[in-house]
Amino acid sequence: MPIEFKKYFWDTEFEKLDIKKNMKYIISRLFCEGNWESIKWLKRTYTREEIIETAKTSRRLTPITANFLKNVYNLKKEDMQYYINNEKMNYTFGG
Repeated sequence: MPIEFKKYFWDTEFEKLDIKKNMKYIISRLFCEGNWESIKWLKRTYTREEIIETAKTSRRLTPITANFLKNVYNLKKEDMQYYINNEKMNYTFGG
C-alpha cells in the first residue's frame, strides 16, 4: 500500500497491514478517511465485487460514505449492514 496512505491508518501498525487479509478494513477506512487518490488506488487494487461486498458488510462506514457507496454501486439499504444496524438501533432505543 502506498506510504502516503499511512496518515489514514493513524491507529494501526501500517507496516503490518496486508491488502488481502485486511481488505475490508482497508477499503472501509480509505473510503471514509481517504481522498480521491486513495479511492482510485482502491479501484485499481480491489475488484468491484470486493468493494461491493465490503460496502454491504462493513459496520465501519460513516453516513456519507454509506450513502456514496449505495449510490455509486446501486445498492439497496436493506442489503447494507450499516443501514440494518442503524434501523435496529433506532428501533431498540425508540429513535
